[in-house]
Amino acid sequence: MKKILIGTGVLILLLALGIGSMFSVMPKKGPPLVELPGSIQGVLCRFSYSWIVPSATGVVLVDAGLDEAAPDIIAALKRKGLGPESVRGVLITHGHADHFGGAAAFPNARVFAHSADIPFIRGEKKPEGVFGSIFSKFSPRKKPPANLEPLPASATITVDGIAFGIIGLPGHSPGSVAYLLGDILFSGDALMGKGDSVMVPNSFTSSNPEQSRQVLKTLLNVPFAIIANGHTGAVYDGRKKVEAYLKNQ
Repeated sequence: MKKILIGTGVLILLLALGIGSMFSVMPKKGPPLVELPGSIQGVLCRFSYSWIVPSATGVVLVDAGLDEAAPDIIAALKRKGLGPESVRGVLITHGHADHFGGAAAFPNARVFAHSADIPFIRGEKKPEGVFGSIFSKFSPRKKPPANLEPLPASATITVDGIAFGIIGLPGHSPGSVAYLLGDILFSGDALMGKGDSVMVPNSFTSSNPEQSRQVLKTLLNVPFAIIANGHTGAVYDGRKKVEAYLKNQ
């Protein structure tokens, strides 16, 4: 019995150390609100961002946070004199619950995600990566959005009069994408800020960590200046920081 208790204690200690190590390399969350050019606003939904983009007749969201009721997004819309019905579309960067969960609060909006990640959103497959596997065991499955569609097989998507570029950045998840609007790159978790530099998602949270690093080279051909990401907020001079990051790899 004593040996069993000691063994159990060692396992618990190792698990605690592993979880502590995992969270130590997680990105540090940014401010509650981020204002970007073009009246674009980033809203921190507990620990991930939803980006509100003004469109022809309402707004388009890039990601939607974790909470199915989307209280932070709805409060931000209310401050703009808008309601949930003003959301015309939701562009999901990847199929992790903290980025698509709130889309269920906007049943009239068209919701788009890469086809490779739609099975995660619909609950047909479990999230990949160590963190995703652990999170899925303790978090209830999120209700999939009512109007979920795969992204078109094209370089752009137009939602309510706003044309976004589509840039594949797989690695964090099989279907991770970024959306380009003007010189703003909505990168989800594929690329985030870290002090005066940038970082890729760590190996605990990614389905293919090496791919998530290699795929950043594709951004050298993309004209952007600001990175509006999923957890740390906005990164200015983003393209220069990506170039510097890649030179040091």
